[in-house]
Amino acid sequence: MKNEVVFILGGGSGMGLATAAVLIQNGYQVVISGRTETTLVRVSKRLGPNCTYALVDASDAERLKRTLLGIGKIDHIIVTISVRANAGGIHNTSEANAKKAFQRFWISYNVLHLSSEVLQRNGSVTLISGSSAKTPLKGYGVWGSLHGSLNALVKQAAIDLAPIRINAISPGGIGMNPDRQLTEHNGTTENVAQMIYAVVGNAAVTATVIDVDGGERMGTWNG
Repeated sequence: MKNEVVFILGGGSGMGLATAAVLIQNGYQVVISGRTETTLVRVSKRLGPNCTYALVDASDAERLKRTLLGIGKIDHIIVTISVRANAGGIHNTSEANAKKAFQRFWISYNVLHLSSEVLQRNGSVTLISGSSAKTPLKGYGVWGSLHGSLNALVKQAAIDLAPIRINAISPGGIGMNPDRQLTEHNGTTENVAQMIYAVVGNAAVTATVIDVDGGERMGTWNG
């Protein structure tokens, strides 16, 4: 059994839940967090005794700091939070809606800002960006800008915060129709979770953005 603790922001559903399950299966102690206690209780019971939970709104920087410091030993932090925002292209998204989408950036930034206080010296932070940073698409300008900003944040934070390792996983359109992929496979949250697990456990990986998108918009397969 590993004696390593992983804190997952947004661990109650989606990529966060899939990641929690994979990490627990591989011997990690996991703390999932979110804003809905009933969901966290149900999920933590389902995942078993190596999963606990913390009720926290990650957009509240001070509360997040208190929560992380209150846990004690943390080896890895994974940010899988999603933000619901009415955002699309730069031409048709208001400043207010763009700022709402970019809340994900500031949550990730605050986690990195706090990491040297709350993480073990050789710990890691893993963020989630997205494939629209790599292959821009009309109508996704806000999201492409957000994901590109997160990728840039990883590169700089890895230098500023070393030896803490900083990486990002860049998923394709999970839950959407395939878009000119190279592989005949619909991306799943489990695919992302497996890559997060690999990055968390590999002490030689930092300042890296890893695509998990089946070669999206590089091939011909549309499902």
